[in-house]
Amino acid sequence: MNVNFPLFNGFARDARVKRTKIELQQIENQLGALKNNIDNEITQAKLNYMSSMATMQFQKKNMQLAEAVYQQTKKKFETGTGSNTEISASQADLVTAQNNYMNALYSALIAKVDLLKATGKL
Repeated sequence: MNVNFPLFNGFARDARVKRTKIELQQIENQLGALKNNIDNEITQAKLNYMSSMATMQFQKKNMQLAEAVYQQTKKKFETGTGSNTEISASQADLVTAQNNYMNALYSALIAKVDLLKATGKL
């Protein structure tokens, strides 16, 4: 009975082991990069959502102020102390403020959807 056990294999085994270690390290690096990208995406989505919510609240207050100005201008016009130009201008300002609020509301909803997608809840 003869047993053949090569003492020298031409470094092929060492080369395969080293190549496998390098490939494993590359996969670990890719996994780390993917985790960082996901974390960055979540952080960015949170910041966008918070910013959108703040903008929406600002536009809501702006719209409420425009409504109050319009109502006051309307009363002045009805009592004869305000002009048609004033009421037209305040009405245009109110419509602009309402449009700005609706746009901000829409942006906040989109930002919330993006946040839910980034966190895997959608």
